[in-house]
Amino acid sequence: MPRERNQLLIDAFAQVLRAARARAEQTQEDLAFTAGIDRTFVGLLETGKRQPSLSVVFALAEALGTTPESLVKDTRKLMA
Repeated sequence: MPRERNQLLIDAFAQVLRAARARAEQTQEDLAFTAGIDRTFVGLLETGKRQPSLSVVFALAEALGTTPESLVKDTRKLMA
């Protein structure tokens, strides 16, 4: 049975990612380069059109100078 996308979760993560990138004063291109992912994928994540794998969450966190736990905690807070 296919799993349904949790759009609330995806949108909350998108907001958290955009805010973290802004705090780090990075462009989407900067973040993508540092995290080792495509710039267009960062844009898709930030608009809630895609959701990251666990390895991408770890790469994004490292590139942003934070932890995966912090990104998840902030996402959970936003959903509450």
